[in-house]
Amino acid sequence: MIAVVGSIGYVVGVFAFVIAASIALMFAVAGVLLLSGEQALFEELIAGDGMIALVVAEAVLLGVGTVLAAVLSFSTGWVPKRVVGFAVPSPRELLVGVGAVIALLAIAMSLGLVSDLLGVPASDHALFDEDAPASYYLGLAALSILVIGPVEELLFRGLIQNYMRPAFGGIGAIVGTSVLFAAVHLPAYLTGALSTALVSLGVIFALSIVLGAVYERYRNIVLVMAIHGFYNAILFSAQIGL
Repeated sequence: MIAVVGSIGYVVGVFAFVIAASIALMFAVAGVLLLSGEQALFEELIAGDGMIALVVAEAVLLGVGTVLAAVLSFSTGWVPKRVVGFAVPSPRELLVGVGAVIALLAIAMSLGLVSDLLGVPASDHALFDEDAPASYYLGLAALSILVIGPVEELLFRGLIQNYMRPAFGGIGAIVGTSVLFAAVHLPAYLTGALSTALVSLGVIFALSIVLGAVYERYRNIVLVMAIHGFYNAILFSAQIGL
């Protein structure tokens, strides 16, 4: 029970920090621009290419919150730093990484096809915008590799999965972490009906199981950071020209 509460606490604590900091930052920026008569600049900031700045800010805040959680975990011994596995992937692990990215893409496409055949298609991520320019998706692809993938993996695999393992074992930790990982993505997929969002969360859960399994096998957080980042980057890049 303590492991469950603690794992949820990681998610609540980090995302509460992100939400609070994001709101404060938004009000600060809006106040400065509106008071200075730059309303047009403010409108540009929250639309089109300007959205990248907001996404970057949110990703950076998530990174700050996760790093703070990691520092607290390492200092208290909740998750010893040595078990996280900060290491440059070996050639074999790089091959595993390539295979894992391909597997994630295959799983996502297969589950998407099945859901379409069943008449309940998955919903699109809130960041997908058919009117967005190529630079928007290229920016998201780069952000995925450099920030989003590494930060989310540090939080969910590096901290939460390691925190849950002593209580639930490897498989239990993978499943428990994947439930939380899917749950936090619900707001991003509520772009349509709840049923389609739940289908998307099912796909996210399956992908998280793969990431968790790779991490459990190799115990190298850098490896799963790269897998996650490049997988997301491919998805965003594939939106160019659609």
